[in-house]
Amino acid sequence: MKNFIQRSFRRELLVSFLAVSVLPLIVCCVFLIQMFKVKVGRDFEKKDMELAGAVEQQLMTLFDAYHDAAEKLCTDPQVAEALEKESFGKKNEVYRSLYGATAACREMAGFHLYNVDGSCLYSTGNRTYGQTLPVYWGILREAHAHPNDLIIRSDLEIGGDEVLRFARAVTGNSEECSGYFVVTMTAEHFAKALSGTYSGQDGICILNGFLETVYSVGTASGETVGDVLRSRFLQGESLTEVWNNNSIYVSKLGNTGLYSVLIRPHVFTSDTTRSMYTVLLFMATGSFLLSVGVAIGISSFLSKPIHVLHDAMDEVQEGNLDTHVDMERQDEFGELAENFNIMTKRISSYMEERVRREKELNETQIAMMQSQLNPHFLYNTLDTMKWVAKANHIPEIATLAAKLAKILRTSISSAQFITLQEEMTLVESYAKIQKIRFNGKFDFRYEIAPETEEILVPKLIVQPIVENAVIHGLADADEGHIFVRAYLERKELVIEVSDDGCGISDEVIRRLGNRDKEQKNGHIGFYNVDTIIRLHYGKDYGLRAERLAAGGTKVTIRIPVNGSGQPAPSMENRS
Repeated sequence: MKNFIQRSFRRELLVSFLAVSVLPLIVCCVFLIQMFKVKVGRDFEKKDMELAGAVEQQLMTLFDAYHDAAEKLCTDPQVAEALEKESFGKKNEVYRSLYGATAACREMAGFHLYNVDGSCLYSTGNRTYGQTLPVYWGILREAHAHPNDLIIRSDLEIGGDEVLRFARAVTGNSEECSGYFVVTMTAEHFAKALSGTYSGQDGICILNGFLETVYSVGTASGETVGDVLRSRFLQGESLTEVWNNNSIYVSKLGNTGLYSVLIRPHVFTSDTTRSMYTVLLFMATGSFLLSVGVAIGISSFLSKPIHVLHDAMDEVQEGNLDTHVDMERQDEFGELAENFNIMTKRISSYMEERVRREKELNETQIAMMQSQLNPHFLYNTLDTMKWVAKANHIPEIATLAAKLAKILRTSISSAQFITLQEEMTLVESYAKIQKIRFNGKFDFRYEIAPETEEILVPKLIVQPIVENAVIHGLADADEGHIFVRAYLERKELVIEVSDDGCGISDEVIRRLGNRDKEQKNGHIGFYNVDTIIRLHYGKDYGLRAERLAAGGTKVTIRIPVNGSGQPAPSMENRS
């Protein structure tokens, strides 16, 4: 198929028109549809979540009112005494307490007081008076076992028209159970409690801890919402997936063991989405037909100048850079032909320039190779000096030559990083050279943690600091000490160089903090080390100098180290 298209300019033009006109339309429309679905879906989801929260708040407010009523009545000594003695002499006082405690929620449930035998002695409704409940099993038995808790049972244990029941033991001021306070909710009570929280398209379902339906209303009526959620829970699926083109929102009702489920129509059904894509298909088809017509109409107009340019390009491809295109057109093709002629001239000039630069590059490479011979010659000369000094029993000269050769060998190597142990060996060689130079007036020691020995660091970052300590810190001292310490701290390699010399001045510390090469004034080694570290690891790393209270100077180098103990350069923070 690809070869078939490439054999004809018209076919290529047709495919190009289709790609330019139809594909962006399809992509943009699909993108807009998806964005529209996401935006509208989020807006509706936000409203749905607010509605689900309102349902949850409505029920929790009601349940809290039940709890408050239970707390007042179950701890009332007068109510406990009336239930325990079954005395109706204080009937009015008990009813006054019952109606007073339940005033805020009396329309939303039935409230009853039972004696210890399970007989209803007081009630806010007529149908429950005289009714008995078993005390050896069911809700009263559990209320007796947990006298301070409000027990909740669903309709699976109740029967009749009641769907939910609350119970708590009445104890008064004692710990003995004198009776029970019972709250019963029917479907009518639930409907009244949830009135105004949902529309005709919505559904609300109350589930118990086993995801069994306690109450349902609206579009949730008659639906097996509990069975669906239970099946999803057992299979590890999301409880809030779209079901039957409905969105599901599940809220836990505090510590009651109940769940409220809000069911709302999904904002985008399959029919709605199908309609959108049908419109998209018609638009794409129209664009396709228009593109075919335009491509056929203008391909003949465009083909001739393109063929001329094609033939000219073939000549250039064969190496004829003197090719010239004559095209008497004032449109873009005429401009293209003119630019083609300019291009061939520039290519010819570029080729000539390239030959000249390659010649210069070869000359530069030869010069670089010759310049590399000088350090190697110097290294070989130092090695010869070492053996001559040993042969003539001049150990100081032999030591100077050997240590200087070691430093030179490291400095001219192509490796940018060496281990910390290798760096310290190099620094020790430098210190021995300086001790000979200054007749041993200073002592050099270093201590590096074992875990830091194999960490790679940029070469020659410690030696300039030690050199600064020797030349500036101990310049006027009869004797001195230089100590280098390295350790790991919070995934950073810390190298400290301390001396007990004259101490660094505030002016030098300020200049070092400015990181300005022009202000180093004899401390160029500081600048070089700081610049190398920042180039490798970022602007947050480098060196810091401070004057010690006891005298002397301490310079600290910090380098990041990754989990494997190797340096971790930061490319994005380089400055």
